[in-house]
Amino acid sequence: MSGGARRAGARDPSRGAGSIAAVKRIPVALVAVASAVAMGALTSACEVTPTAASVNGDTISVASLNAQMTALADTGAGRCLLAVRSGQAVPPASGDGWVSTSYAGAVLSNEVGNLVAAQYAADRGIHPSATDRSTAKANYTSVLDGRITSLVQQTPSGYLSACQKPDGSAYSGQEVLAGLPASVRDGEIANQAVDTKLLSLGADLSDAAVLNFYAANRSLFVIDCVSDIATASQADADAIVAKLKAGQSFAALATSSSVDAQTAANGGQLGCNFTESRVLSALQLPSVTVGRPVTPVQTSGGTWVIYEVTSQTPVPVGQAAPVVRDDLIHTAANTQRVTAELLVYAHRSAIEVNPQYGTWSVSHIVPPPSPPARYLVPSTPLPQALAGAGASGPTTTGG
Repeated sequence: MSGGARRAGARDPSRGAGSIAAVKRIPVALVAVASAVAMGALTSACEVTPTAASVNGDTISVASLNAQMTALADTGAGRCLLAVRSGQAVPPASGDGWVSTSYAGAVLSNEVGNLVAAQYAADRGIHPSATDRSTAKANYTSVLDGRITSLVQQTPSGYLSACQKPDGSAYSGQEVLAGLPASVRDGEIANQAVDTKLLSLGADLSDAAVLNFYAANRSLFVIDCVSDIATASQADADAIVAKLKAGQSFAALATSSSVDAQTAANGGQLGCNFTESRVLSALQLPSVTVGRPVTPVQTSGGTWVIYEVTSQTPVPVGQAAPVVRDDLIHTAANTQRVTAELLVYAHRSAIEVNPQYGTWSVSHIVPPPSPPARYLVPSTPLPQALAGAGASGPTTTGG
């Protein structure tokens, strides 16, 4: 169990609610990289501003698409954002101005989806205000925090996810947004604001609904401080549990006996940013008692770990209310409703895609047919995390 900083009462990542992709970024199926496109204007020389795609006459330029692809692929913040977006890929790191068509198509599909949603919202008289964007930024930061923490937790020991820095620490949602170019960051926030306004049309956000949700999901709004003691074998773990039951200090035993040097230096403390729901899910327990060690569990790395919740702090309903309302609008039924509405709107829209990126099909861009092998980018090893697998490891993309 590891964690990244999240604000108290933020959405529990283990619940899977409130996808960063929200409703309009329809997942793009990853395809084998069998072709490539140049990062440049490959359209007619007569065209002053080459267009990557258009929706009902509103265009996405090749220049803006190139800028976004570069910003996402060439920065730590961008690669992290790609990793937590469902179905996104990262281009070969060839450094010669070429990217895979699957990557270009995924990013462009996302932008087309954003434009479809913005037009649909405008047609319904929805125009997010500065306050709406400010709220969307705060909520988006929180969601990023949760998704990053979940990604890091799922990464095998000894590997780094795309959302971890070289020293092993995880990016925060705030760091990801701050690390993006202003145009990309502002676009992300504006898109979230549109999503929220569309979703809120079908949700009960009254005080009564907030109170009912809070009462029914109390474990989401209790923050646990967690400590651990890592041991090399089950016998060692059982011996330490016996000492704990005899009254010895958890912190003292963690300092003297844990094989996890990082947490041992802090008396076993993992942090105080875990919701009780997340703790129970991770440990597969119906409940935990403060100050009572949990039966040792074996990790994927082979060590045996003893956990203990050292304290619990309930989040007041007033403080939790914004998060509750965000959960209420991101129900599965509500998300499916808006997604269906957007698909209908997209079907009725005039969506055109520059042939170098492929063709539009229902909800995403289908890459163009593969060019001859001599035009392909050479195979380049990439961390699996950057291709959406979550952890670094060798793979190849390209011809």
